[in-house]
Amino acid sequence: MLKRFIKKIMGTIALLLTFALVLLPIAGAEAFDGKHPQSGLKPLDENRQMQISPGDRCPVCGMTVIQYPKFNCAIQLKNATTYYFCTTGCMVRSWMHPEIYLGTARDMLERPIVREYFSGQQIDARDAVLVYGSDVIGPMGPALVPLLDERYLTVFKRRHGGKTQVLLKELTDDRWYEMTGKKIAE
Repeated sequence: MLKRFIKKIMGTIALLLTFALVLLPIAGAEAFDGKHPQSGLKPLDENRQMQISPGDRCPVCGMTVIQYPKFNCAIQLKNATTYYFCTTGCMVRSWMHPEIYLGTARDMLERPIVREYFSGQQIDARDAVLVYGSDVIGPMGPALVPLLDERYLTVFKRRHGGKTQVLLKELTDDRWYEMTGKKIAE
């Protein structure tokens, strides 16, 4: 009786392992090969809009990007390779240090895309005002919130607060640490 029970358990384990080996690559688990993050399955479309697939994983934290439609964003490289992120903070870290997070040189970066907080519109992150220290919580904790311009900033701060606002081009490792209390490459 014990032998049959053990045999049944071993069969179940074998079945689960087979199932995992087949489905994990489909779900994007190959995003972390220990050397290079996996790019998104689809690039930005002809209108520079994200085409996030269920298997796309954030190269910084490994979260499934499609689960966070209010916060997900992207970086497109000059060769059209596109990486998708769960939140603006992960995207910014990769934009600032692509050699660490994307395994690519800075001169390969083409376009950072974020979702504007109020409209959900996908915009170039270089055009957005980024707010940190508000009451908005994203998938990774306190959110770095992209806004379209200064008018939206006034409304946002009235509703949600916000200790710091910055443009992407103004961010440095020191400024990131000032805002978040964390090193950019943690």
